[in-house]
Amino acid sequence: MTVDLPDVIDRYFRAVGDGDLDAFVACFADTASVADEDRLYDGRPSIRSWRERSMSEYSYTAEPVRVTPQAGDSYLVLTRVSGDFPGSPIELRYRFTLRDGLIGALDIRP
Repeated sequence: MTVDLPDVIDRYFRAVGDGDLDAFVACFADTASVADEDRLYDGRPSIRSWRERSMSEYSYTAEPVRVTPQAGDSYLVLTRVSGDFPGSPIELRYRFTLRDGLIGALDIRP
């Protein structure tokens, strides 16, 4: 299924699929934040560490299923995540808030 995503969100999911850490981090603004699994990661260095850890722990794919524009420059992306982690596959909600063409905030929840 093809979902029409804003450019930077599309690049985010391509970087996840390609395992390209540098391209992944480049999707985020310098002062971006990510909330995932009850933890908050602030800034590119912290986001890079979060991604490195998740890449070393599990192999997975993340397929956008549906995108819903939200207030402001935010998008809710329902995503099917499949891999070698407990409970796979699972559908997660990725809430992206864009700032100046980059991801300013990402909140990932079940």
